Amino acid sequence: MPAMRMRKFKVLGVFALVSIFAVIYLSAPSKVDGILWVNGDITSSIKEQIPIVSDPEAKSETDAGESTSESHTESSTESSTESSTESSTESSTESSTESSTDTNTDVTSDTAAETAKEAGTDKVTDSTDSVTDNNANTSSTAKVEEEHHQEQPSGATESEPKQQTTEAETENAGEDAESKAHAEERRKWLAEIQNKAPDTLEPKGNKVVLLTASDGKGHNGEIENLLQMVNENREDYCAFHGYTYQFTNITKFHNDDRPPVWSKIPAIQEAFELHPEAEWVWWLDSDAIIMTPSLDLAQHVLNPEAMKKRIAYDAPFMLPNGKESGFTVSRDLDLSKVDVVVSQDHNGVNAGSILFRRSDWTFAFLDMWIDPMYVERRFDRYEQDALNHIIVNHPRIRSRVAVVPQRVINAFSVGADHMGWMTGDLVVHFAGCWYVPCFRISICSCWLIC
Repeated sequence: MPAMRMRKFKVLGVFALVSIFAVIYLSAPSKVDGILWVNGDITSSIKEQIPIVSDPEAKSETDAGESTSESHTESSTESSTESSTESSTESSTESSTESSTDTNTDVTSDTAAETAKEAGTDKVTDSTDSVTDNNANTSSTAKVEEEHHQEQPSGATESEPKQQTTEAETENAGEDAESKAHAEERRKWLAEIQNKAPDTLEPKGNKVVLLTASDGKGHNGEIENLLQMVNENREDYCAFHGYTYQFTNITKFHNDDRPPVWSKIPAIQEAFELHPEAEWVWWLDSDAIIMTPSLDLAQHVLNPEAMKKRIAYDAPFMLPNGKESGFTVSRDLDLSKVDVVVSQDHNGVNAGSILFRRSDWTFAFLDMWIDPMYVERRFDRYEQDALNHIIVNHPRIRSRVAVVPQRVINAFSVGADHMGWMTGDLVVHFAGCWYVPCFRISICSCWLIC
């Protein structure tokens, strides 16, 4: 019996070691980025979800130019090399035949030929010059140099030896050139689409500011070029409609006494200060993507007539625990006094996409929202639950808030028809979808628990 127990312990020990090594191997980091796993059966690249517009004709012209340049360079190099090699060989042969001096001349011409072969196009002139310097009084060497210049192809010039550059410098130079080319392409594209949308309703143009702020960290901070792609998505939309786009590095608003998500409130306040002509500021989280850029905000929701059709009348205000609060969206809203437009999900209002109208009421509300009393209370969802608490418990504030169906301004990437994104919706918001590099996947925590 003791022997059997020892054997069992050994087997279990081996199994445990194999399991540990398997876990370590499967947890190894990978360069695969941005893969979304939704309910275990749908996968899509987060980069493919971002409609970055580019000029295909310009790109094809650039590719064609690069191909032609490479072909011309290769052809020139081969031609120059062959010509220089033949020239050096023939010259050295003739000089060795016609010269009746000594072995030094033969050695010199052979050396010139070998040097020309090794150095190629860039070194031929240097090797000939070296021969001339060492044998200034040798007539055959002078003849080599003379014939070399006579047979040199038209357009060819003597060049200094190229300085060797490190691999890192070459890579950085390539990246800088690519970055400059992309920036120029973006500048031309934005100028081309500027104010091309047929917007007629108010508010329009610079009366609308689209605001996104981030510190580049958080759950999705490991996704390569995420902020660049997000910014270009917003820039395209705002240029088309003539809106103002602002990206803010939210780090300057961080406070050690509160979680970073609270910094969105001073960012909104700053946007109103920086853009005195703006009537509305639209806050949009960095994990949300504008999917239908043809929709202008006035016709979609902000114009009073559009807002009247969009409001979710009689819908219950939800609590963070998923239960109804006992209050509903009133049919008596005075649309001229609506200062906040927001949507709800199953956990109450969602502050990932929210619009504020310029007014003294809005400024007072933003001050109230970031009051230390709410910050220090440590709500589960921080500023979002605080916003929900204020709206539910203050009827005068509710009278200034228009609640619209979620898909109007804040559709989730997955969910039922009333919350999951569908073709034609303005925005898809990847709320709760977290990128975890150690597992090489992104986890959509709203509906998938891993």
